[in-house]
Amino acid sequence: MIRTVYKWMIRIVEALSIAGITLITFFTAYEICMRELFREPTIWTNEITSYLLVWVGLLGVVYAYDKETHVRVDIVYRRLSTRVQEFCDLITTILMLLFALCICIYGYTYWWLGYSKGWRHFGMLDVPMSYTRIALPIIGILLVFQLLITLYERIAFLKSIWGRDERTGEN
Repeated sequence: MIRTVYKWMIRIVEALSIAGITLITFFTAYEICMRELFREPTIWTNEITSYLLVWVGLLGVVYAYDKETHVRVDIVYRRLSTRVQEFCDLITTILMLLFALCICIYGYTYWWLGYSKGWRHFGMLDVPMSYTRIALPIIGILLVFQLLITLYERIAFLKSIWGRDERTGEN
């Protein structure tokens, strides 16, 4: 059940990211055409593409984690035994979970501050800051969900390795 929800979550993140990148491309091309061909630049396209870029960038973090395409420095990691690698992966997952929880907590505080005070972005569109700030707690929640699943799987895998070692008498 949780895996099904997770797969749908990633599909939605992927679709939103594709839509966001498509809109960014469309608005940028529209601005270039208006400015270069008609000598009538628009002001609103830059603002909208900036807001979309915030959302697409943060959604990309969730998507990259799912596809395991995030940046990884593994010069030393590759030389470790499988057991030590799994233990390092467990520690890394725990640290990432703590970071994602901080994103949730502080992202919510950051959003609530802008929302409760009615803060707005300076610009042509006069967009409430809460529209962009809400991205942080939402992405934080998605990351926590991902990392909890990963943590569960890593612990289960380590238990299976340790259980197998105890049965065979290996250290």
